[in-house]
Amino acid sequence: MVKQGDIIKINFNPQVGHEQAGHRPAVIVSNDTFNKVTNLVLVCPITNSIDKFPLHIKLDNRTATTGIILCEHLKSLDITTRSYKIIEKLPEDIFEKVVDIIFSEVEIE
Repeated sequence: MVKQGDIIKINFNPQVGHEQAGHRPAVIVSNDTFNKVTNLVLVCPITNSIDKFPLHIKLDNRTATTGIILCEHLKSLDITTRSYKIIEKLPEDIFEKVVDIIFSEVEIE
């Protein structure tokens, strides 16, 4: 089973509009209890299309996965109906930045 902070490769199809599509890496941001109880995961996709957008976090040389994490594309996926592969663990300091951005996106104003 996947764990919070894992980088997985998963198929995002079907997609609509501006959503990320295709077989791509993503970071599991939901906690392990949520993942186990719901069979869903909350993920942020990773892309190699570099864009200096304030909601993007660039991966560094500590991961084999390259690109940027798209924190604004938080998506719920049914992990039991999609094929996936666990690639590696995201460094904790990068994961904390991702979570901080997600919190700022849903913060009550």
